[in-house]
Amino acid sequence: MRYVLATALAASAALCPNPAQARDTRYRVDIGAVDVADALAALSAQTGISFASDGPMPRRAVRAVRGDMTVSEALDRMLRSLDLRAVRVGSRAYRVVRRKPVDEGRAAPEPPVAPAEDVIVTGRKQSEILSGVAAPVAVYVPDGEDLPGASITTRDVARATQGLSLTNGQGGGRLFIRGIADSPFNGLSQSTVSVQFDDARVTYDAPEPGLRLIDVARVEVLKGPQGPLYGTGALGGVYRIVTNRPVLGLIEGEAGLGISSTASGGLGKQAEGVLNLPLISDRVAVRVVGYAAADPGWIDDAKFGRDLNRSVTLGGRVALRVVPFDGWTVDLSAVVQTIDTQDSQYVYRAGEARSRDVPVREPRSGRVEILQTTIAGSIGSLPLTIVTGLTRQNQSDVYDASASAAALGVGQPALYLDWRRYLVFDQEVRLGSAPGSRFAWVTGASFMLARTDANGPLLSGNGPMEGVLSAHRRVMETAIFADGSLPLLPRLRLGIGFRGFRTDTRDDRFEPAYLAARAKTSLSVTPSASLSYEIAPDQLLYARFGTAFRPGGLDTGNAVTRRYDADEVRSVDLGGRVRLDGGRLSLDGSLFRADWKNVQSDYLRANGLIATHNVGRATIIGADLSADWRLPDGWRLKAGAIWQRPRLHHAADGSALLPGVRLPVVPDVSARLALARDVDLYGWRITPGVSANLVGASRLSLDADLDRRTPAYVVGRFGVSAGRDRLTLRADIDNLLDASADTFAFGNPFSVRTTRQYTPLRPRTVSLSASRRF
Repeated sequence: MRYVLATALAASAALCPNPAQARDTRYRVDIGAVDVADALAALSAQTGISFASDGPMPRRAVRAVRGDMTVSEALDRMLRSLDLRAVRVGSRAYRVVRRKPVDEGRAAPEPPVAPAEDVIVTGRKQSEILSGVAAPVAVYVPDGEDLPGASITTRDVARATQGLSLTNGQGGGRLFIRGIADSPFNGLSQSTVSVQFDDARVTYDAPEPGLRLIDVARVEVLKGPQGPLYGTGALGGVYRIVTNRPVLGLIEGEAGLGISSTASGGLGKQAEGVLNLPLISDRVAVRVVGYAAADPGWIDDAKFGRDLNRSVTLGGRVALRVVPFDGWTVDLSAVVQTIDTQDSQYVYRAGEARSRDVPVREPRSGRVEILQTTIAGSIGSLPLTIVTGLTRQNQSDVYDASASAAALGVGQPALYLDWRRYLVFDQEVRLGSAPGSRFAWVTGASFMLARTDANGPLLSGNGPMEGVLSAHRRVMETAIFADGSLPLLPRLRLGIGFRGFRTDTRDDRFEPAYLAARAKTSLSVTPSASLSYEIAPDQLLYARFGTAFRPGGLDTGNAVTRRYDADEVRSVDLGGRVRLDGGRLSLDGSLFRADWKNVQSDYLRANGLIATHNVGRATIIGADLSADWRLPDGWRLKAGAIWQRPRLHHAADGSALLPGVRLPVVPDVSARLALARDVDLYGWRITPGVSANLVGASRLSLDADLDRRTPAYVVGRFGVSAGRDRLTLRADIDNLLDASADTFAFGNPFSVRTTRQYTPLRPRTVSLSASRRF
């Protein structure tokens, strides 16, 4: 049944239009005389077409466009008065460029087809051209990256994004941005990065869900604290997945199959499919996504056999778009994904060894379900958006707890079952400024309910199952927020934002030996401010001040009831974006400093269970720079680096820590270099590319007896894609030099103190895939 969807999609290709027919597809277009960025965002939402630009777009209004027409006709009407035009750069993508003079009797030459430099982002709850955003924002576009794969994960995004770190794990890892890292352990503290799926929050204190990025338009990473727009928990920033929405009046789809082989491991398989169908020609459309992947393992054991850590991922998404009347859209979506991994990834020896003695298997499973509704329209000229989201996430881990049996008060052997149930309900109503307004603003109100149930039954050799952990948390957050910017001078712009909120937190413990309940209400305001100066249309400098807050909770590691306090981050950024070499070279960089008060950190208790406490004050200083250079003859060079110094300088009691203690997991230095080229050969568009990532040394934990160093490593990758008409073929070699570096220094919390543990990189993996559009 794994490949049923892909097979069905391929079989229906004959019923669907080919790309030439798709160019002539007519859409119901309704766009007013609004700013260029807002007009392109609206056209993208109404047609499913992606737009980008080689440089900053003018802050001017387009012509109003209404009626049934093709995308090319709509663009021509909208942009003609601005001396702009759109060039098709893909089957569903356009690039907006300046019009060139036309010689007598000759048409203006088409600019070279190349990945676009500027994109429209909506992560700050307004439509903005990336080059004009006065904040550190990175965008990952799957179809625009140098080595696109058939199936993309969060790890691919982290590799391509400076400052984004991910702990090792499939659907159980933790995200960190720019050194705001508290712990590698999945305890009950709220995450430092807010994970968003389209318009709603999907995590509170749950791990990163590990969603496969199938049929995704882009991923937006907002760096630095984002409290004013995203509320509590966005201390490090925001990781936002933006999916492709259903397209009205269009039948289209794509199906793909792939295989992979891992050194010292087995074979992997994957299949995915996308289908867009109109239900009522210009009023209702549905988009269905399905995928399945069996990833090979590479950890061996003499008792249980080879490739113990194999995993299977199954997922799908159904999205429905309804246009009840002109100017309004209703988007409904449902997502489900499961990941089942047969065993842990850690080993006991560093270097080339990829095996360990396994007394018992330690499987892991995760399931995430997302329901979301977005209603968008206008009240007069002011855009209104109403978002409702509900996310459920279930996580189950099994650990061999025999090494901590005495501390847990049981006999050997001991098996610990870690069951977590997470729920996040998120609702937001926001109103924005009229498109094209000199004073751009957004304001609204939100309500969030997060509920967590954590249970830890223990099965031992000398008795029945016991409950050593039973905790429940409920958090309600009610907030009002506003963010806006206005010109002070022709090139100088001021931005101000704030969020006022009330957070009610209740923690309960239900273990027989420890019954406790604590409730607390927090009232706070998180402000932000920015100042930007446009030196030229393609050169922007900015300064930004940001804040974020995270509420406290109950420290489950103490026999005496005790809370850990709320923590807060305040940061300053000095950054800029410039384009050189005729717009072919893009540079984006910043200097930053973040001060972190009352740092919360999950820590490992003596018995192997995880609790949370405050560890003191920290400061993170750093600089990052990324470059994208389109060279002659189709070459493209992408590079980036970040240097950061995340240090805990005062303990919880206020005493100074000299010279400072490095925060866990995140490296001080990381860098990336990628080179790719587009070549046209016998009707095929072939793109070979190579990349290398440097990940600097890091440490495991703030726990004194777990202060273990993870050495720096380099991982390389080579890939090539070939496309012709509707068919795309890909070949990829990841971990090109078969490095066996330690990526994450523990796997079992019950034995990590007594036995050194290593989590090696996935060995060299060769992947082949094919996909077909129809």
